[in-house]
Parts: sequence; C-alpha cells; structure tokens
Amino acid sequence: MSGTLSARSVLRQLLAEKGIDRFALFLVQQEGKELPGGIEAMSGFVLTSAGEIFGFWLDWDPVARRYVLDPWYQVSEVAAFQCDAEYHRARRELGLES
Repeated sequence: MSGTLSARSVLRQLLAEKGIDRFALFLVQQEGKELPGGIEAMSGFVLTSAGEIFGFWLDWDPVARRYVLDPWYQVSEVAAFQCDAEYHRARRELGLES
C-alpha cells in the first residue's frame, strides 16, 4: 500500500484480501492508537452483501510489518443489532432491506 493512506482505504484493501468487495461498516469507532502511516486504529463491524457480519479491529503487526484485522471474527448472533439504527442503515446501503 502506497501513497496517502486512510484507515478506510487500508480496511478496504484488507477486506478485499478476504474476498469481501461489497460491504457496509457500522458501529465503527477510533481506538486512540496511532499506527504507522499516521492512521488510527479502529474497530467495528462489517456487513457483507451476503448479509454476514464480522467484527474487526484494524491494527498493525510489527513482525509482518503490515496492517491486520486482529481480532477478526464472524458474528453469528445478529439479534443484538436488531434495534441498532447503524445496522439497519448498513443493510439499506447494501440493498438487504428497503
């Protein structure tokens, strides 16, 4: 990754490496930890176009010398998000609900 980096562009690249090209983010927050390249660690959830939800934390792996999603985990219990406005916005953004 070269040029001017943003946390969102790094995240987009890492998701592409996982085969996720259409997605919407929700409940994303800055974590107050500066990473190389001047970007800030962030965490939140990814909703894929298939309706899958993954939790993530954008971080830096000093051994591999690259950005990573760690932890990265699939959320199987979506009931926790049923009343969340950001979750429903993400679903509408991907055409998963009207």
